[in-house]
Amino acid sequence: MSQDNPVLQQRSRDLLIDATITAIAEYGLSKLTLAKISAIAGLTAGTVNFHFDSKEALLLETLNFVSEEFDLSIATALRESGPNPVRRLQAIIEASLDPEITEHRKVAVWHAFDSESHTRQDYQMICGSRDRKNYKLTLNLCEQIIEDGNRQDQIDARAVANAITGLTDELWKEILFEGESYDREDAKNVCRRFLASIFPWCYAMPSTSAESDRLRDSISIVRADATHLEQAAGLFDLYRQFYEQKADKKLAQNFLQERMKSETSVIYLALDSNGTALGFMQLYPLYCSVDATPIWILYDLYVDASARRLGIGKLLLNQARELAKCSGASRIDLETAVDNTQAQALYESLGYEKEVEFYKYSLYLDAH
Repeated sequence: MSQDNPVLQQRSRDLLIDATITAIAEYGLSKLTLAKISAIAGLTAGTVNFHFDSKEALLLETLNFVSEEFDLSIATALRESGPNPVRRLQAIIEASLDPEITEHRKVAVWHAFDSESHTRQDYQMICGSRDRKNYKLTLNLCEQIIEDGNRQDQIDARAVANAITGLTDELWKEILFEGESYDREDAKNVCRRFLASIFPWCYAMPSTSAESDRLRDSISIVRADATHLEQAAGLFDLYRQFYEQKADKKLAQNFLQERMKSETSVIYLALDSNGTALGFMQLYPLYCSVDATPIWILYDLYVDASARRLGIGKLLLNQARELAKCSGASRIDLETAVDNTQAQALYESLGYEKEVEFYKYSLYLDAH
């Protein structure tokens, strides 16, 4: 490795941290040696010494890595959930059970450092900071939900926050003991049922697998017209709020009405057996000059929070494919946030390919 190449330096540094995570999970902190870490990383002892002055420095950097990764996951979940405290509380609970964050090795790392934190102030500072921030956030959201529901005399926010913290801690222990076979979706459902039990006016009790299958089978995908405008605008408004725009049902309705009148977009809705709209998708027709063919831009896709995990997004995406094929288009283009891994997994499972050869540029014009 060239010590003057910053890219290679960072790559080997990342490799050492990942190897340390593996080594802690396998050996624990007490039996950990730099030789074991370098062997797992496939690097020389000299490479380890180049990056870190001591084993303790490497351990502290590893703890900082998993801590920062956890903080970023929570921050992303909060940003994507918008200002509503009901959505924010569910988002941070589910983010704390994200497969990337709760990978068995990383849970083992947290457990190992937590176990040693009573004798190490630097470990306690990092571990304790994570716990305190997460608890304070949970408590504040519980207080908001209780106050908004005018239930201050019936429910104690601190008791609920303690219960949520204890529940997620217990689920992390289950991950530690059961390993990679652990069913995280079932764990999330446990949390959803708890929230529905405590805050029944805010959360719906999750459906069983059989109920979910029946609900999914009852969903129909329809091309929206003027008769669907109000329902489409409601979901479109929520979609815009998801991207941190102010709620504005009138704006949403006017925008969609104009698209329908001018036929400049195609809008689909996912309707349940009662005709209630649960999902929204909007596509714009365009052309590719290089291929000299029509294409479609899939710009908007949104599923109501109450109907997620039923496969509605996949049903809508399949409808987009049918539209493109029937219109003679050569492809469908879409964009998503780089940290929206759940959406990326769905797109890739349906054959969408990530663009890596071109940069996207935007010129934002002054409104005046």
